[in-house]
Amino acid sequence: MTTRDQKKNAPGCFHTETFTKMDASRKEVFLNIAIAEFAAKGLRGTSINALAKKAGISIGALYSYFPSKDDLFLSIVERGRALLADALGDIDREAPFLETFASLVRKARDYALSNPDLNLIYLDATTQGLRHLAARLSSSLETLTVDLYYDALTAAIRRGEIRADLDIGATAFCLDNILVLFQFSFASDYYRDRLHIFLRAAEGTELNEEALMAAIVDFARRSLST
Repeated sequence: MTTRDQKKNAPGCFHTETFTKMDASRKEVFLNIAIAEFAAKGLRGTSINALAKKAGISIGALYSYFPSKDDLFLSIVERGRALLADALGDIDREAPFLETFASLVRKARDYALSNPDLNLIYLDATTQGLRHLAARLSSSLETLTVDLYYDALTAAIRRGEIRADLDIGATAFCLDNILVLFQFSFASDYYRDRLHIFLRAAEGTELNEEALMAAIVDFARRSLST
């Protein structure tokens, strides 16, 4: 029987009230251990027993914080979403669109470099094998950018900056796919190697990120220009 203290706080919150009351420093240590485990082994490969042992807590204590391994994983995904939301918070949706898009590209790169484990966990969360979790996320990382794209593209069309005949939804989808694959190239060997193949860069060659980001923005400019 679930006690009141074990109930989750609210929709979209995957931990319990017990975890909310935990000392902040202990909470941070535990979450960092969980992030490292999920990043290294993925959701399916992570052992909840091994995680609890590394954190120095009992299995019972862990389950008093999170009802299941899925809940812990989703809580980590939400942590990454919150960090990215904070990073995107200063983007001006009324600025010239290419400036906005350039900021998105750079922030995606900076987020990936600053939070490599969370970036890897997000990649794991988007796989088909974890589709059973999709309905439990109150807001995914994608929802952070959907409204931003719509607002920025609508404003740009109104100002005559970009083609008025563009389908805003399809345009936002295409641009964001470029952004996501670029971001995943910092998390996955597959996407990193894929990027090297398309750029015809020799294996092991260090890519010029500034030039690549400029090329991505230039592609958007050529695609959207009136």
